[in-house]
Amino acid sequence: MEVEIISATENELLKRKEINAALHFENATPTRKEMREAISTKLGLNPELTVLSSVVNEFGNKRVRVIAHAYKDIKKLMEIEPLYIRKRDGVGVPPEAEKPKKEAAPVEKKEGKK
Repeated sequence: MEVEIISATENELLKRKEINAALHFENATPTRKEMREAISTKLGLNPELTVLSSVVNEFGNKRVRVIAHAYKDIKKLMEIEPLYIRKRDGVGVPPEAEKPKKEAAPVEKKEGKK
């Protein structure tokens, strides 16, 4: 997988780096985790503090456009990024929010006509 960084701007107000990148791949579309790690390693960032805000697969091309946000600390990531994005990337999600526990309702037997 080849990573092409289109732009990387520092947002001082939100204390994050906003990255616009294109990923070229040969086989199946890479997973969000693989994309996040490839972008992070290319820029020397921590993949655990990076979230993918937008992933758009270009039809007919083996290329993906990505907008990523790389934070300096987990506290800022938790404050700014919405829960659904953190869940989707598996970054900074509290354990109780990962998988909601569903309790199975007791099954009652209905008596039929005899």
